[in-house]
Amino acid sequence: MRIITLPGIQNREIFTLRQLLQWPEVYIHVRKPTLSEVDYVKFISAFSVEERARLIAHQAHVPALECGLSRMHFSTSMRENSNLLDVLNKKHISTSTHSWKEFNNLPFYYEAAFVSPLFPSISKVGYGRQNCVAPIGRRNLASKAIALGGISSTQLATMTAHNFDDFAVCGAMWEAQDPISEAKSCLQLSKQFRDTRILIITSP
Repeated sequence: MRIITLPGIQNREIFTLRQLLQWPEVYIHVRKPTLSEVDYVKFISAFSVEERARLIAHQAHVPALECGLSRMHFSTSMRENSNLLDVLNKKHISTSTHSWKEFNNLPFYYEAAFVSPLFPSISKVGYGRQNCVAPIGRRNLASKAIALGGISSTQLATMTAHNFDDFAVCGAMWEAQDPISEAKSCLQLSKQFRDTRILIITSP
């Protein structure tokens, strides 16, 4: 299970994220576009060396490497920056895609990629209402497909088979009255994503 941070700093955010990192199945995507590089480094430096092993940097990639992170995420536009790929050689690299065509055409060195939006977004109101990704169309099996967009425990409960190897949660958790409880409910449903041989999605 992947957790994506909200852009700005949230109340007791680091405390919450450290609780989530106690679960070995959880990885945290640290996406903080509102932070300067200096503040971003301060944010990830608040985690222990062991915790940083499961943090995924969405920006300030080189300083993040120097802080001990080995997992990096590139936005769609960043994929064209070959210099970054040279710096991040042999690291765990993921990226974002917004269609199966885009996902299927990824270079081999992308270990994983978001495929979104699967459902209308919770954190970005209105996003995904008209352009949700089709339930079928995956051909690339070299990269892990991470379901993103409107993912919640309620939506996960409808997915009995799928095109995806994992999923990412953002708005459903951070906007929940009890974020840890919502994350735990999602984690309990994550067992259905462990059989990567299932390549069909069904919904009611």
